Amino acid sequence: MSIFSTMYRAGAPLLIALLALPALADEPGGLVTGSFGDQPLELTVAPELSGATLIGNYADVSLLAAQMEGDLGPVNLELVINGELPAPSEVALTITFARDMGRNWSGDQDSLTLTLDEFTPGDGIVALKGTLTGQVSGGPASETRPVTFSFDTRLDELD
Repeated sequence: MSIFSTMYRAGAPLLIALLALPALADEPGGLVTGSFGDQPLELTVAPELSGATLIGNYADVSLLAAQMEGDLGPVNLELVINGELPAPSEVALTITFARDMGRNWSGDQDSLTLTLDEFTPGDGIVALKGTLTGQVSGGPASETRPVTFSFDTRLDELD
């Protein structure tokens, strides 16, 4: 057996996986990264619990992302966007910490600024990229904390 046949056999699965990457990139999912106060968060979008509906220039988006590991324990982030594109008028963000009941935080268009970098429908998938900055309120002591989140997602386009 030559070294080339060994390299070929070992490299074939890698080559197949690399060829599949463009197909995976078109699947629903994505990441939400940023910070809650001084705590960094990286949350994975749950494609089965997220989606976008488009009617003309009107968008209705619901995105749910979660971080299961880390010091904060399971964390859920829900982002809802409604309104006329390119600047939807309604934004709602809810952050829930599963380990500590009462540590729910929320904000809306009055305390948050949404910047959409991409909102592109195609083939049943909506590419959604942007940034959300501002403040959320809540927690056990009814505090206010700064948030900054960037999202790069692909969502199922719903009817």
